[in-house]
Amino acid sequence: MLRAEHPEIMWGLGLDPDTVALIEKSAGPGFALRNLPPDALPWMRGQEGCGQAAWIPLEVWRGLSKVRRKACREVDTVRRILIVPEEAEPLETEEVLSEGFLSAVRAPLTRYKVRDALLRLRELDSLSADLRRKTEEVMLERELLARKSSHLSFLNRVLSRASASLDVGTILSKVRGDLRHLLPVEALCAVFWTRIEGGAGLDAEMYLHCRMAPPEHEAWGEVLRSGAERLAGVRVRECRQFCLTGGGRHMAKAPAPDSGRLLMLPLSAGGESFGCLALLTSKGLRLAKDQVETLNAAVNHLALALRNALLYRQVKSMADHDGLTGIANRRRFEERLEEEARRHGRYDLPLSLILLDIDHFKRINDTHGHQTGDAVLRGVAGLLAESLRGTDFPARYGGEEFAVILPHTSREQALLLAERIRQRVSQREFGQGETLVRLTVSAGVSALGSGEGGPELVSLADQALYLAKDGGRNRVVVAAPAEGAAGLGCANVSAPVVPAEAKAPEERLRAGGGM
Repeated sequence: MLRAEHPEIMWGLGLDPDTVALIEKSAGPGFALRNLPPDALPWMRGQEGCGQAAWIPLEVWRGLSKVRRKACREVDTVRRILIVPEEAEPLETEEVLSEGFLSAVRAPLTRYKVRDALLRLRELDSLSADLRRKTEEVMLERELLARKSSHLSFLNRVLSRASASLDVGTILSKVRGDLRHLLPVEALCAVFWTRIEGGAGLDAEMYLHCRMAPPEHEAWGEVLRSGAERLAGVRVRECRQFCLTGGGRHMAKAPAPDSGRLLMLPLSAGGESFGCLALLTSKGLRLAKDQVETLNAAVNHLALALRNALLYRQVKSMADHDGLTGIANRRRFEERLEEEARRHGRYDLPLSLILLDIDHFKRINDTHGHQTGDAVLRGVAGLLAESLRGTDFPARYGGEEFAVILPHTSREQALLLAERIRQRVSQREFGQGETLVRLTVSAGVSALGSGEGGPELVSLADQALYLAKDGGRNRVVVAAPAEGAAGLGCANVSAPVVPAEAKAPEERLRAGGGM
């Protein structure tokens, strides 16, 4: 019960001097008793977390008003000990506790009774301290569990939304919104790369915010380029840029990458880096350990979703494109033609088709070899890409035949384009190395009529192409509309469109227009 320094304060309320002296002597030098008159106000104020004893005679307590007693009971930091007169009737324990007293000591007081009451006070303080500590631990555990639950919910949301799509741009747009539940993301951009064969560098794809001023656009491009080169250890040789989100009128412009704290998050799968996310956050951002762990876990799983999306796009591109020429293949051509034909029927928009065939292609293969023939096919495909609009759709129809779908294009416009392509082919040399050849093409043109579909459009163009080949090659034949059909057994087919000196003299072919 002894204390070396700073004796603990005990309170007394209306105690007589003899009782004060007995309590102080019994408690020892570690305690000091401050006796207050019964009407003292304020009184008995303890310190938070440290219980102090207050000795109150029964007659003094009963003499206090109800308000004073209520105020006394509300002071939790003071442990009240009731002094019961020797002649008073015994008090029930429930009555003592209901009045807010720790215990009751019957007079006359003795050293044993005083020390026993103070010992109970110490035990109660110890139990209260243990309870407070346990409560704090429980509250801390609850807070940690709540944070973990929140982070797990965040991860589940990110992963479920990311795995719901196989489009890279859609995944990144969702990720940007989801990451805002973890940290204040102001902008998100990304770069993905593949290594060019032979180790010559990187072929990179950058996904940038749609609305950017030229300086910000250039700064973000440099950040992504340098990040890719640093992570891959190879310079970027080829680069393409994509718009990350649809540009809306009310969409805020993306800030510059140096306007906040920039987080560069590498993306890897199977032990190989293939991309990087660039997150722009507020400058004063400080991440807690659990936030860092959650962000890393999210990025690791996002890397798998993005890798799958990139592989899916690559496989889909291989399935939709011709491996030799790089343009669409026959299967994708038929799908696109059906889509455009449905759009034509729904909105009554013009739709035309060109079928091209390289003249005497077998002779090229027999004379110069199949490698030269392959180079010729690639060259013709490249020429088509140069000659067409972004909305036009070229495809390798089969062998040395090519097809071009022309949405929003009339028969007359398709005829002009086909003739322009024919002339360009005849003016260019194709091949590889020193083996260059000149060649010509024949073309059939058709336009979709009312109530017709894709098969009818192909059939008409194919019949027109047959007439072009049969009429001497190096010419364009356009399929005429139904009301102008001639009785040739090939309905809706008109004569080849060639220079006047090259026109066939056959009476069954009528000119579709000169160039």
